[in-house]
Amino acid sequence: MRTSRAVSPVISVILMIAIVVILVATASVFMFDSGLGVDEPAPNIADTTGEFVVDDPSPLSNQIVQITHRGGDNVAVEELKIIVRASGPDSDLPREARLVNLPAEGSSIDEKNIEGSDELIDESHNPIGGVYPPNLLITSQDTNVWSATGTIQFRISTGGADFRIEDNNTDPEADTLEVIIVHTPSNAIISEHAFTP
Repeated sequence: MRTSRAVSPVISVILMIAIVVILVATASVFMFDSGLGVDEPAPNIADTTGEFVVDDPSPLSNQIVQITHRGGDNVAVEELKIIVRASGPDSDLPREARLVNLPAEGSSIDEKNIEGSDELIDESHNPIGGVYPPNLLITSQDTNVWSATGTIQFRISTGGADFRIEDNNTDPEADTLEVIIVHTPSNAIISEHAFTP
């Protein structure tokens, strides 16, 4: 005599529900866990303009970089990282430096504000009579916020990368300067300029 065994319909429904619950739980853990790594959204910077003043009659005003915020969201200066790259025919180039830990104390950049080549960004500060600009200047109503019409200004050291054309009209040591401003919480580029003076 043969007996046949079968799982009753109630048990099979319970087994199917248990399998579905386990699959949903596994999928949700994976999805929620991967969502934790999403960066916050980048600020909307509508436009920036840049200027690189290479040759100025005042020696400490040579090679001034100015990046001006033309419109869009305000950005906390402490959330910015500025990447600076100089390249050209000189054998010591290319060089790259990053301005970090901003804003710099008292508008004076020092070693804690520079990563990479410490020769590229000028660290000197000569406030004699206010004639020379500080080596980091943020012109906004609040210097801790880069807002519309505000300018970030710093100086490229001529010893690190010299973009000036000498009197004998020889080619300069450096010919391209890239300035990239990154919003660090979102890791997004919010301004990018390449200067070829």
